[in-house]
Amino acid sequence: MFNSPEFQALRREYLQSVVERVAFLREQTARLRSGELGELKALRQEIHKSRGSGGFYGFTDLSKAAAAAEDQLVLTIDGEIDRDDQALATLVERVIAAAEAAARELGMP
Repeated sequence: MFNSPEFQALRREYLQSVVERVAFLREQTARLRSGELGELKALRQEIHKSRGSGGFYGFTDLSKAAAAAEDQLVLTIDGEIDRDDQALATLVERVIAAAEAAARELGMP
């Protein structure tokens, strides 16, 4: 199943949707870097989409980066750790980098 042309097409389709959401992640990263209070819950929801599904489709680096970012976002949102926008931005940038690297591996623009 995982090597079938159908699954490979699904992988590309999935990754295309991730790449399309990168613009939102870049916008949120810029807001975090500038000190502008962004909506962390919306950012967490977006990152969450890549955590499990990234692994399912074989993009383990993307899934790991998303897991690290989501875990930090959850702790911040829940008030368990102090908000550190620079650290959060760095974690989101890792998600972006992993998505872009996966796209390059598949020969996507």
